[in-house]
Amino acid sequence: MRNPFDWDYLTAPLWQMPTWGPLSITYVVVFSLGFLTCLWIYNDPRRLIRKRDPLLADFLQRIAGWGLIVFGIGLFFFLFRLGRISAFDLYKRIWLYLSALLVLVWTAYAAHLLLRVYPPLARQRAEELRRKQYAMTPKRAARRATSAASPRKPR
Repeated sequence: MRNPFDWDYLTAPLWQMPTWGPLSITYVVVFSLGFLTCLWIYNDPRRLIRKRDPLLADFLQRIAGWGLIVFGIGLFFFLFRLGRISAFDLYKRIWLYLSALLVLVWTAYAAHLLLRVYPPLARQRAEELRRKQYAMTPKRAARRATSAASPRKPR
């Protein structure tokens, strides 16, 4: 196998390169599984997590939506290579490498959202819910006291 980062290897013409190899098989498996996982998370977070944490469900849906785009772009470029379509040079390996780099950027973005942005918002939301719970308790008690003290009209 040649150097996978050699410029001639990355931009080789369509007739000089095989479609399947160890890197392309790994690429298809990773991108297909990533796309299917993001599709599942994008369509199902509310059923899985809504009862426990709706804020986390919203974050996961946002991350999965971007993941669908990223993995879809990678699969799009591989389809040009698989179909041996030479339109606009989209069959070249460099596009696959840039798509893999885009997946790394997306992974860093997802990690940033889940590790840095989500926890403070979750704490803030829990604090607001706790404040609302304590704020509503006296009102409910006052309503019960007034309704119990007032006589009901007979029908």
